[in-house]
Amino acid sequence: MKTTTIAAILLVALVLPYQYARAGERMYKCTIKGSTTYQNGPCPSDAPRDRPTVDQLNAERQRKLQEVKDNPPAASGPGAISVGTPAQSLPAAQGHSNAPSRRSFACDGRTYCSQMTSCAEAKYFLANCPNVKMDGNRDGVPCERQWCN
Repeated sequence: MKTTTIAAILLVALVLPYQYARAGERMYKCTIKGSTTYQNGPCPSDAPRDRPTVDQLNAERQRKLQEVKDNPPAASGPGAISVGTPAQSLPAAQGHSNAPSRRSFACDGRTYCSQMTSCAEAKYFLANCPNVKMDGNRDGVPCERQWCN
């Protein structure tokens, strides 16, 4: 009985470190054609994969930047400002002034009175920009409650 106990202890002593060593190994979860497997090595790939070079990455980025520059995205909604609009072309806040702005206004996608900064700006947008929603009663005077009262 004593020899079987010693043999069992020796067996456990030999197997236990092996199990701990395996627990430290990295496991990979691979899903191939809907079947999930766990394995010790990396998942197999169908095709060899080439890593792009720095020059390839830079060329791709330059191509995308040129594409955006050639075809700028359209304004996507109220308050949208195009990417290339410099800050100087936007009017400064002037309070409730009816005087025309020293800076020129530009149609930049704003359509509501709450987005305007003066009566002059609202009048410019109503006269020159499409799809504005600033003259509810259609009398030609924009933003009567906020700016042009």
